[in-house]
Amino acid sequence: MALVENPQSPLVPKIEGIHLFHFDGAPCAQRVRFALAEKGLERGREVKFDADDANACRADEGRWTSRVVSLIKKDHMSPTYAQIHPNLVVPALVHDGRLYLESMDIIEYLDDAFGGDPLVPKHNPEQLADAEAMTTLGKELHRSIRFVTFYWGLGRLAKLSSKENEQLKALAAQGTDGENLVSFYDGYSNDTIDESVYVGHLRKLNDAFTMLEQRFDDGRPFITGQSLTMADVIWAMKCLRLEECGYPFETYYPAVLAWYQRMRSRPAFQSGVMGKHKFFNTAFRFKARVETLFGIGLVEAMNRHAHA
Repeated sequence: MALVENPQSPLVPKIEGIHLFHFDGAPCAQRVRFALAEKGLERGREVKFDADDANACRADEGRWTSRVVSLIKKDHMSPTYAQIHPNLVVPALVHDGRLYLESMDIIEYLDDAFGGDPLVPKHNPEQLADAEAMTTLGKELHRSIRFVTFYWGLGRLAKLSSKENEQLKALAAQGTDGENLVSFYDGYSNDTIDESVYVGHLRKLNDAFTMLEQRFDDGRPFITGQSLTMADVIWAMKCLRLEECGYPFETYYPAVLAWYQRMRSRPAFQSGVMGKHKFFNTAFRFKARVETLFGIGLVEAMNRHAHA
């Protein structure tokens, strides 16, 4: 459990109730919002991510307070947020003055704290082992998602200026940079990462989805069997991000697509994940369709590289 015993931020001990530091378009934060919705906890008031007055630090009963850390405005690279999350990523969850980091650990905490249908199936050792293995694989592919979706999706929107790069380096030097953000952004922003690196990450994802496709041969509704688990949560967010880049699930992985569409139809997905993200989801999917029409983008890359 990723409980931070001695948080550096003076804001954390002031917080009452559940507060989520997140960004609507960030997959790791989407995982936690999905889990919160599955637990019946609704999104509540919006406050500035660094607001520390008494009213902002209070959460309404049965709702979580939204503290948006804008990745567009580079809020995650501010000294204030660096005290909350030393890796400069979202999400971070605070519950009654206790800080939790790492999305899948937060989901396990929510399972223990709020009950309901378990996302971590501790009652079924065999299913638990399978869910943990698939979750671990999902974590290992996090970097591949970043490389693929930045290169074929976000493009120039995600590049840092020289000043922002230096700011990132300075803040990361004070933390752990467990996400290797300095190395990634330096290469990405300066176009020094060879295309073969991006293609390599794309192939890793293709291999994983080939395996996932085979899992559904027996007609199971969820990744590990008959019930929703943390494995479905982490993989559904990968599909969402790739869908926004035009990844051709319908061509190569129809069973995965059918499963993902079932996930998207869940009320918790629509309210917890999509919510305020719907506009950006629509915009990125439109961009991907235009690129496909012109023979560029991720579909072209799949046809040219992925299965060579």
